[in-house]
Amino acid sequence: MWESDFKELKLILSNNIKVLRKEKAIAQEKLGLEAGVDRTLVSKIERQIANPSLEILTKIAHQLDVSVIDLISKK
Repeated sequence: MWESDFKELKLILSNNIKVLRKEKAIAQEKLGLEAGVDRTLVSKIERQIANPSLEILTKIAHQLDVSVIDLISKK
């Protein structure tokens, strides 16, 4: 049942990024620019369309001042 686990992780990831980004009042475009990734990728991650690499997650986590574990952990 890895598919259901994967789907849940994508949901948790997308929600965590969106909440953290909004708490810090950072637009998707600014987050993408500062993390060195395309803004559309940030949007796709938040909409659970994209499956980001560990490198991308690390860049986003760094810009949001959290760990990658924080991005994929249920709050």
